[in-house]
Amino acid sequence: MKKFSWSVLDQAAYRKVTQLIKQSGYSDRTMAAKIGDIVSYNRIRDIRLGLKAPVRMSEYLAICDACGADPVQTLREIITEARHMELEQQTATTKKPASERLVVDDERVRMTLEKLHRGDVDIVALEDEHKFDGDGDDPA
Repeated sequence: MKKFSWSVLDQAAYRKVTQLIKQSGYSDRTMAAKIGDIVSYNRIRDIRLGLKAPVRMSEYLAICDACGADPVQTLREIITEARHMELEQQTATTKKPASERLVVDDERVRMTLEKLHRGDVDIVALEDEHKFDGDGDDPA
């Protein structure tokens, strides 16, 4: 479990920085060597795997520089991604879970079972010729 609370912006930055590292084709060691003393190999690994603390500004700038990415444009992309993530989270919380959408009315269930036992209704799958293997004795 992470000790740090990651905001939506932290998550978007993690995704973008991870994408930059992956697109660069550099290994974690190569990336650390290109950056120098600013970010260690272990920290590059932690950033790439989303472990521990979110990426810091100095780390972000160093990774952008090593990958040849424009930090301003990349930051704009991070902000846009964070906004999309927030909208997705908002719409996900406004939708009711399936358990709340499906209303189980005991009376309706009882009436349906009574009709089934009387023969007033039938289960279609039991009479579907495609549900059997052809000889009629075992399901396919």
